[in-house]
Amino acid sequence: MAKGGGASRPRFRLLPTVLLTAAILALPTVVYGWGRSSSSFAIEKVVVTGVKLVPERRVLRLLRRDYLGHNLFTVTTKDVRASLASVCFISDARVDRDFPGTLRVSVAEYRPAVYALAGARWYVVADDGHVICEEKPPHSAASAAASAETTSSQALVAGRETTATVGAPGVAAGLAVPTGKAARRLAMLQAGPPGAALRLPRLAVDERVVVGTTLASESLRASLPVVAGLPHAMRETLAVMEVTREGQLTLRFDAGPAVVWGLAGRTLAKTLALRAVLDRYAKASQDCLFVDVSTPDRVLARPVLK
Repeated sequence: MAKGGGASRPRFRLLPTVLLTAAILALPTVVYGWGRSSSSFAIEKVVVTGVKLVPERRVLRLLRRDYLGHNLFTVTTKDVRASLASVCFISDARVDRDFPGTLRVSVAEYRPAVYALAGARWYVVADDGHVICEEKPPHSAASAAASAETTSSQALVAGRETTATVGAPGVAAGLAVPTGKAARRLAMLQAGPPGAALRLPRLAVDERVVVGTTLASESLRASLPVVAGLPHAMRETLAVMEVTREGQLTLRFDAGPAVVWGLAGRTLAKTLALRAVLDRYAKASQDCLFVDVSTPDRVLARPVLK
């Protein structure tokens, strides 16, 4: 009898521990269930962080519209992502609840890298190839059409003049001067999208472009690493990128030279070589019109310094 009673005591002593553990585990569920139905946790304030490209007031307007007065427990990250789906520059959003009544939303944005020209339309493309949005002129439909026609004519003239200026030394160096359709495309690239909101280099792609998808264009794949590898100062003045079917790149800078880059790769060596050449021309007070850094240890530049 004594032996049997002694064996039951440890099990009896274990029961409070089991009950306490069950209560601790059940407490969050109980609190959550109570919180979802309590008016004490109505959202009174929305705070947004992480916005740079998108106007903060636009994000706040969308979130306040959807969640002010709602229960803080019921708002999920999935809900907030759906609310901000129309804001094309936002890539992700996360929710943090600041009890009792503040909804905090942290957003991540795509990083625009280039403007892509497809046909006659311009698109903003991120550094991972994601098509962020279509770049549309900030005008009414009628004025946009008139502006586009005027810009196209001006771009073609400007393109011919720029091609003639940059192309002259390029002929001697093996840089072909575009004609016909290629010249018209180059003129559009040099003009850029009307009323562009961002300062980004431009390139042309031949594939169909759909907002929200990721481009598989070979020209884009070759160009993006070069853009990412350039120093900020050079990236700011890079205007146009041309890519051949073989993946050979030519860079055209604002008020600067046409640069034969060659295949993507060796970005640091090519950048240093380009900087050295431009510094030499600057010290000689002479404009550099053409540089070939495709082989960075054998750079060719025009006109030849005396």
